[in-house]
Amino acid sequence: MQENTPPQIFLTDADGLESFTKDAMVVLALTRHEIESGHFASALERLHVLAGSRESAMRYQESLIFIVEGYDDDPRELQEVPEVRDFFAKLTDQWPHWLWFLNRQMGSISLLMSLLCKSEICRDSSGVIGVEILDTNELKTKLLDLLRRGNAMFACFGITDEQANASVQSALNKLR
Repeated sequence: MQENTPPQIFLTDADGLESFTKDAMVVLALTRHEIESGHFASALERLHVLAGSRESAMRYQESLIFIVEGYDDDPRELQEVPEVRDFFAKLTDQWPHWLWFLNRQMGSISLLMSLLCKSEICRDSSGVIGVEILDTNELKTKLLDLLRRGNAMFACFGITDEQANASVQSALNKLR
């Protein structure tokens, strides 16, 4: 996404997103019903649009955030909800391009990795203060898997090694 252009909010489905040609922040809104039923086809369809062409891959680089609706009254953090973790594991098995598309400023990369890896919520008397990923080897394995499987998009769309490496480095910097 171009830094000088303010993002727009555009509510649409996969078909609308596919025909949209402006820079935008893309919000993948997932409902509790989708999560608990395990039906990730709609989410996958929307994500495939982002990675469907070189133009959209470049336009929406680092423009994706995801929200999970319906758990506001649940006292657990998303990382503590097995259905949410299972949903993201299955979705990620089908779509590995998170590191290219996730926004760097909203904590999305850390949230995703804490959903994909064993993690623990750190609390003090005032509430949640952070999330600890318990096994750094698991984190490395998950990241390497995403990169390995994501390379197909880079090769297909002529995304250079320099572009891919810069994206990966910026994602890793957010995990530190």
